[in-house]
Amino acid sequence: MTVMGERLPEAWMVEMHRNGRVEFPLRRWSFLQFPVLLLLPMGLMGASGIPNMLDRGWRVLAYLLITMYAAFVVAIIWQLITQRPTLVIDHRGIHLGRRRSMPWAQIGSIGPVSGPKPSRQLQIHPKNVWAKNLTLTQQHANDLQALQTWLQQVLEDQRHSETPQDDDDPDRRRAH
Repeated sequence: MTVMGERLPEAWMVEMHRNGRVEFPLRRWSFLQFPVLLLLPMGLMGASGIPNMLDRGWRVLAYLLITMYAAFVVAIIWQLITQRPTLVIDHRGIHLGRRRSMPWAQIGSIGPVSGPKPSRQLQIHPKNVWAKNLTLTQQHANDLQALQTWLQQVLEDQRHSETPQDDDDPDRRRAH
């Protein structure tokens, strides 16, 4: 079964209309590319020095390195099994994991796709210039250009469906 990030935007729209939300779990192969290609060689070079550290009296540092390598491996395995953090797009906004989210009302614009092919990014810009951008990567969606176009469409739909909440005058509401 393919994950949502490998599907076409039409499937995203159908899922949005059917469930009111679209979940993009972590794409395993995309997630593995960064740690395996970049960090594994450096980790192997560092791990090859651990026996020398144990022999020369640097036991505390060696055990600390072993603990760090074990924690890193456990974290990667946990993310591969659970496919988290998940990118969720629903009626409230865009959520990346539990901590990073941006409601539709706070989104100023959706930026262009940038970066080289293996590490492309899509920036979601908030209306507040002092707030942080929400960065989406290919770890959740294979085609960021299609995701950008689809998110633009969902953002426009959300803006058109919003009703003015600050307007308490019924005569002014009828005029709109």
